[in-house]
Amino acid sequence: MVVNKELPLGYLRELKALEAAYLKEDDPIKQSGFSGGAARWRAERSPILDAIEEDGDLLDVGCANGYLLKCMLEWGSERGLRLVPHGLDLGSRLIELAKARLPEYAANFHVGNAWDWQPERKYGYVYMLYDCLPLDYLAEGVSKLLGQVVAPEGRLIIGAYGSKSDSIPPFDIGDFLESEGFVVVGRSEGGEGPITKFAWLDA
Repeated sequence: MVVNKELPLGYLRELKALEAAYLKEDDPIKQSGFSGGAARWRAERSPILDAIEEDGDLLDVGCANGYLLKCMLEWGSERGLRLVPHGLDLGSRLIELAKARLPEYAANFHVGNAWDWQPERKYGYVYMLYDCLPLDYLAEGVSKLLGQVVAPEGRLIIGAYGSKSDSIPPFDIGDFLESEGFVVVGRSEGGEGPITKFAWLDA
């Protein structure tokens, strides 16, 4: 477990490089790092909502251009949920796209990373991909999010995406969290394979 350390510079450079790669694309799905088309996008991402049982604020850590958040609002509405989007990303240009995509919520988007961002408030639902942090920082990062970012009685949702084109299965995030001593209160998965996995913890 890593305590009171900064993220490795090499890792931060890798995260920052994603911004340039995403911005080469015009399609909002490809600009979110996904190239499987709209149907697979929904099938592989919408199970995040299985963790969301009532209305509330949803913070996407690593939100990129905000397209996933926009979709979550729409898919959530179909389930009778009213979600208020919030986003965090290391890429300032991606955050600007997110603000433009959801202009009525522009003040809810922030530049920063999952390890050392200090929010001014807490959120009922927080979603993050497991690889927003190096694996040897993940358990400590999850503890930080639960203590500093997720509201009391709120929920932290962690996701893992595999690759269908490269035949790479998703990281088993639920098993990892349990192996680190966390109490996983729910799991879901999406796509054929499955190709995405999600697990969630209550604060």
